Amino acid sequence: MDFSSIGLFRLVSQRLDWLTRRQDVLAQNIANADTPSYRPRDLRPFAAHLDAATGPVTPAATHPGHIDPVAAGNGAAPSSERQNDVYETAPTGNAVVLEQQMVRVSETAMQHQLALNLYRKHVGMIRLALGRGR
Repeated sequence: MDFSSIGLFRLVSQRLDWLTRRQDVLAQNIANADTPSYRPRDLRPFAAHLDAATGPVTPAATHPGHIDPVAAGNGAAPSSERQNDVYETAPTGNAVVLEQQMVRVSETAMQHQLALNLYRKHVGMIRLALGRGR
């Protein structure tokens, strides 16, 4: 079966590709932990790729009585500022913090497993709907 025409499968596939590339970048950071003047790198968040591909998704008011989510709060939209990723720098100028990189590797592995499980479950549901069971 070709699932590439189904949006969910295409999205999960893109997410898995992004997570694989991120794992490679994090591995490079760890490998260069002792390289003088090395600055750790990371990919743009996956949400930025989604916004670039589809445009930002905003809730639609389908009824005039719906409340605007931004106006419902304190009137301020959520901040998109990112905290500086470099917390310490070695005397050689190296800014790789191994503990931080290992946490990111672990988070990436968990997100990868989640995306794989989502993919498998949806394939199972389609097979069940087609009468092929598991």
